[in-house]
Amino acid sequence: MWRKVEVVGSETLGEELDDDLDRGLDIDAETMHQRFLADLPHLESAKNNHNEVLTQISGRIDESKTNSRSLDSDSVAFDELDREAAKAGFDIHLDMDSLTELSVTTSIDDGRRLVRVIAPERFGGMIRTLSVPASMDVESAIISDGVLHLNFD
Repeated sequence: MWRKVEVVGSETLGEELDDDLDRGLDIDAETMHQRFLADLPHLESAKNNHNEVLTQISGRIDESKTNSRSLDSDSVAFDELDREAAKAGFDIHLDMDSLTELSVTTSIDDGRRLVRVIAPERFGGMIRTLSVPASMDVESAIISDGVLHLNFD
């Protein structure tokens, strides 16, 4: 069972979006297209992201396919922290311009505590899972200046 962690500083995420629009990673194509047309100022950001993708995949095609389908991609990641690394805290950099909401949850699985961060964006998002010793828990989750900082007790 996953337990929700309060994220300090996330109260204003997604306020600029209309309440009647779906949010999150499970958006359908029609809603995505409506949101695209309703929010054309983000077009420059979309162009920059598109150019970045083209640059990344201009190398060998097989390597690009492997990287984009890997669980180690930028959008889905898993990190295992030992007690000392967890005590130092963990930072996740987020794109605040396109972030609509943020979810941090924890659960115990196979003697480890899992911490899952879900950061949906207009057209996708990021899922990050951390594994720390089961005796540790998230003491605080604070987002500031595009960085989510997790502290563990």
